Amino acid sequence: MLTKIAGGDIIDPVNGRLGKGDLWIKDDKIVPAPAGGAADRTIEASGCIVMAGAIDIHSHIGGGNVNTARLLLPEQHAAHQLRPAITPLSNAGWSTFQTGCLYAKMGFTTVVEPAMSPGAALHTHLELADIPIIDKATLAILGNDDFLLSMIRDDAPSTMIEDYVAWTVASTRALGVKVINAGAAAAFKENVRTFSLDDVVPSYGVSSRKIVKTLQAAVDSLGLPHPLHVHCNNLGSPGSADTAAATIAAADGLPLHLAHLQF
Repeated sequence: MLTKIAGGDIIDPVNGRLGKGDLWIKDDKIVPAPAGGAADRTIEASGCIVMAGAIDIHSHIGGGNVNTARLLLPEQHAAHQLRPAITPLSNAGWSTFQTGCLYAKMGFTTVVEPAMSPGAALHTHLELADIPIIDKATLAILGNDDFLLSMIRDDAPSTMIEDYVAWTVASTRALGVKVINAGAAAAFKENVRTFSLDDVVPSYGVSSRKIVKTLQAAVDSLGLPHPLHVHCNNLGSPGSADTAAATIAAADGLPLHLAHLQF
């Protein structure tokens, strides 16, 4: 079957196409325009963007973060329905079904949930499985857990830390690893309210810099498909730009992906 997508704004920098034009598809594959061939089916795409499926590499679509947001923002429910008296925590936020449909409507085919708590991995995957149409992946959170901080404090060999990281990724069915405020969440439990890259986690004697570099080295050594995903310390606080710059400098040439620089 020969299909013609006509008159769309084609965005395909890999193949040097950028601008209005036609796209021909035969048997589910893109083909050159046939010489004088008539399409079996024509899709009118004037005013539309024609591109490969978009990938959102950082979006909270399942698990603890988005469910907490649903509880805090009930007004985001599409129909603004009142909560039933017998289920006071229901009807908050977009449903999993709506999430998949809205992403597909925007042209996305793959979305990564970047903050999966290993302890809640099963629930996260069950929720993601209920999102239709799009492909999903996750990043497992490390960097504030007692086991890792204890290993770093006790100068555990790098192979032991790599084994722990590999086990976490495999057990949670994650694509990679994310660190959020490295060490800061652990420090917060002892009433520390700001935590920069060279601050030390109480009770562990380990700096945020050491945690980031240890995880970064482990992820790189294991050859995970995604470099360490970093949510820098102090985001949203004055001086966060300095912390972000210091984190970038600390990478020492190893791959690093900053989740976001400010918010």
